[in-house]
Amino acid sequence: MFLAMGITSGAADLRVRKCSFFPCCGQNSTMAALTCTFEQVTLFFIPLFRFNKRYFISCTKCGSVYELEKDEGRRLEKDYYAEVNRDKIYAFRGSTAKICPNCRCTVDPNARYCPNCGSKLF
Repeated sequence: MFLAMGITSGAADLRVRKCSFFPCCGQNSTMAALTCTFEQVTLFFIPLFRFNKRYFISCTKCGSVYELEKDEGRRLEKDYYAEVNRDKIYAFRGSTAKICPNCRCTVDPNARYCPNCGSKLF
């Protein structure tokens, strides 16, 4: 008996979602593309199950890519109208500078407070 099994990589476009704030350029309440990457086990070229899922969202203004925590990615995958929680994203690729959401001043990526206006950064 001949069995053809394999593991392949894939990606799924999960449409655009609303993101309340991007730390890279201070873009507020914008739509951003959500993507899921995964590995899948196949049997005779039929996908059986997926594993090692990772979720990414990209800023439309500067192109920076952020990775979402797995629980946040699963929540967004199930609920099309859900908004991205800014506390559950972290920089993956692109701009490393932060923008203050209050005064739009460029600040150090490691800063906790804006040196210009003193507001707390996320």
